[in-house]
Amino acid sequence: MEKLIGLLGIVMILLVAFAASNNRKAISWRLVGVGLGGQLLLALLILKVPGFTDAFALMGDGIRKLLDYSSQGAAFVFGEDMVKGKFVFLIQVGSSIIFMSALSAVAYYLGIMQKVVAGLAWVMRKTMGVSGAEALSSASSIFVGQVESQFLIKPYMKTLTNSELFTAMTVNMATIAGTVLVAYTAMGMNAMYLIAASVMSAPAGIVIAKMMWPETDKEAAARQVNMNLEKQGENIFDAFSHGVLDGWKVARNVMIMVLAAVAFIAMANGILGAGLSLFGWSFQIQDIFGVVLTPVALLMGVPWNEAFMVGKMMATEIIVNEFVSYGDLATHIANGTISAKAQVIGTIALCGFANLSSIAINIGGLSAMAPERRGDIARMGFKALVAANMATWLTAAVAGILF
Repeated sequence: MEKLIGLLGIVMILLVAFAASNNRKAISWRLVGVGLGGQLLLALLILKVPGFTDAFALMGDGIRKLLDYSSQGAAFVFGEDMVKGKFVFLIQVGSSIIFMSALSAVAYYLGIMQKVVAGLAWVMRKTMGVSGAEALSSASSIFVGQVESQFLIKPYMKTLTNSELFTAMTVNMATIAGTVLVAYTAMGMNAMYLIAASVMSAPAGIVIAKMMWPETDKEAAARQVNMNLEKQGENIFDAFSHGVLDGWKVARNVMIMVLAAVAFIAMANGILGAGLSLFGWSFQIQDIFGVVLTPVALLMGVPWNEAFMVGKMMATEIIVNEFVSYGDLATHIANGTISAKAQVIGTIALCGFANLSSIAINIGGLSAMAPERRGDIARMGFKALVAANMATWLTAAVAGILF
């Protein structure tokens, strides 16, 4: 029965995307069909086919190994007791982000990242029929951050169609960067599910984006683009130092955003609680939005008795960010208060940058590359956020059917 509910969830998400479309007649149903088929195939391979499952498990082990290396660096700086003791967000998460940023910078300098991205982009373009810019942007979003993923198509930002721009924004919010993937693993998340979620949500993001903002320029898909191969650094050591400093900026921003967001939500809940106490009521902001998203959690296949719990985490991810929501999920995992199925679906549903602050990040970052598109980017921001969340929910629903 839960598998049938998950199937119903997929249908409902697609119906909402269709209803929210700004040009229903222009929707490419071939693209939608290929995208969904690709998602199902990926899910089957990752979750059910032994060889592929082992490969993704091996990648998960590799992520945990990288986390161990990061911990060694943190232990040298902060001391063994601080690293091996109780989880400290600043140390475990911050150090993993900095280390992964440095590693990514070296891989980019050596040309490894570009080859992987180009390969994935080629597959997306040939199978889904998207434009070269969309394919490159979507493929790179699996590995790097929201703004960084657009650097590969920076020379073309000015001339992207609105559909291409909307797709780029949606996919970059529906996926996660490799740097934070390790950070989520440090918080107790299953690395294999995180990798699977980010890979599967790229085609899901394209499907939802192309339903909500279909391409009307018939020549867009045929346009070729060349990858922006500008390197950071004069040599590998310079690239490494650039990566470290960039990682520090990301880690610093994550720390202050999480600190301020948690404090703000606590204050808002305190004010709400004071007002509600006059009537003998007691609930939080997350509870309100959690109730709204409980039906979504149910439609993804979350068991009935855990739907509100997962819905509340989904609400936290949208209002605050995924770090806080993953912190809540980690607590439930540690306490044994969540089932394996709800854990998998929750991990995948939260796996993206689709929160309110990402709208500002996209407006600031992308408009810096193409100032003349600032109005378009700002206008698309909220709709792209909705589309990105629907993409991660679609991925979670697909996984829920098979788990």
